[in-house]
Amino acid sequence: MNRDARIMELLRQMIAIDSETDTKKEIDMEKYLQKLLSQMENVICGMIHIPNDAHGRSVVYGFIPGRKKDTVIFLNHHDVVGVEPYGIMRNEAFSPQELMEDLLLFEKDEAVLSELKSGKWLVGRGSCDMKGGAAAQLAVFEEYAAHVGDAGLLFISLPDEESYSAGMRMAVSVLKDLRDTYGLLYRVLIDSEPNQKKNGRLVAYTGSVGKVLPVVVVQGKSVHIGNYQEGINPIGIMAHIIAETEGDSSLSDIWGEEITPPPAWIYLRDRKKKYDVSLPHRIAACANFMTYDKTPEDVMYLLMDAARHAVAQMRERVPSAHQVEVISGAELLKRASSYPGFDVFYESVKNNSFVSLQNGESTYAQETIRLLEEVLDFTGMMEPLVIIAFAPPYYPAADSLSTADSRFAGLLTAVGEMTDISYGHYFNGVSDCSYCCVDPGLNESLLEENLLLWGKAYSFDFSAMAEMQIPFILLGPWGKDLHERTERVNIESVSQKLPAVLDKIISYIGETAK
Repeated sequence: MNRDARIMELLRQMIAIDSETDTKKEIDMEKYLQKLLSQMENVICGMIHIPNDAHGRSVVYGFIPGRKKDTVIFLNHHDVVGVEPYGIMRNEAFSPQELMEDLLLFEKDEAVLSELKSGKWLVGRGSCDMKGGAAAQLAVFEEYAAHVGDAGLLFISLPDEESYSAGMRMAVSVLKDLRDTYGLLYRVLIDSEPNQKKNGRLVAYTGSVGKVLPVVVVQGKSVHIGNYQEGINPIGIMAHIIAETEGDSSLSDIWGEEITPPPAWIYLRDRKKKYDVSLPHRIAACANFMTYDKTPEDVMYLLMDAARHAVAQMRERVPSAHQVEVISGAELLKRASSYPGFDVFYESVKNNSFVSLQNGESTYAQETIRLLEEVLDFTGMMEPLVIIAFAPPYYPAADSLSTADSRFAGLLTAVGEMTDISYGHYFNGVSDCSYCCVDPGLNESLLEENLLLWGKAYSFDFSAMAEMQIPFILLGPWGKDLHERTERVNIESVSQKLPAVLDKIISYIGETAK
């Protein structure tokens, strides 16, 4: 069987396995990959279990030692999003041929229908994001195992990319252990997520956007609405904070002609459990900040400034609002630590949050809010406050060009000479590559102190990330409509063009190894 046919065979097999993210179904894909890798010659492989994972998932790896220590990493994720968008076709989502037949009958978009009829595309959940890229990587890996060259080749497949990146956070430690065990030099990591085209050219990326999820809890002063001027409505303060930041492009990060999406508030709830004629005591919200240059410290400062402005605006209408203090989650914990029994109490509350998360009963944002409220209740702090903390997941912005040597630039040129490609700097879709080359100057302590769930419920090896500094390229097949029912991958791109590029990368790393 030639390689392009082998890729399509692997891809159809992989699509057929339902590996919906954040479920035990992902384990079926892990077993499939582990079996394939274990049957290849010259391959060292294994499954590394993710500690405290609710679903028992693992990172799957295969390693082919080269004649030299310079090593290429093939990275992919084997989870997929759910099938709800398929509607009545959801049962065919993992059967490309049957799904194609249904789509040809029901699809109304003429442009999409024309592509489906062309025979140049494969449909199915995961065909594009990202089992297509994984199948191409796997076939190239399989072939290289039979004809080992100078470069080492490491294949890593991850669970949970579509949710909280538990796989990649674990993979950081796996990468460090393999590097130390075999004395490897990681020259480049290729994450074969699907690429789109711009002006007819495939766009790959050498950086990945960062993501911070600040949580804000406002505690006001609850009074009967008839006594409004004597109270403080936390909803009013939160409304001002959101109005000052929501969708404000001036708060976006800019790199050249690239710009991050603006801040977006994604969760907002008052904490009253039933109706009565009184102002609510508390309200909570969570926002999404995308970053290139902004650090968690910058986002904290920005929101604290917005909160102070909000309090000042409320003060103009309600004299009692001058009493509202703005503090960080870390400051709240510092004040609470002086209360007798707080340490034991707080560990118990954090463990309860861990259990709720394990059981799928809550989310990171909701548990962060609950922790803040539990601390306020334990201490009896009733004064009006605005508290700003962070919820998982956290993705640092990553920039390969800031850490790579001249040979990385040479690799980009070599790839560009053999295929019609352009390079964007930052991928705005969020990716596991955020954990490849984090800025060593990042204030780790500020992040951990304000990310209340840090520890058993959520963590990663920051020191290993900062030390390894692995340059990467987000480079995969041409795909369209990821996460939609018409998700599809271009057959020529995934079975011929991408594998040829992967071959070139391996040979270049081997040829330029010191």
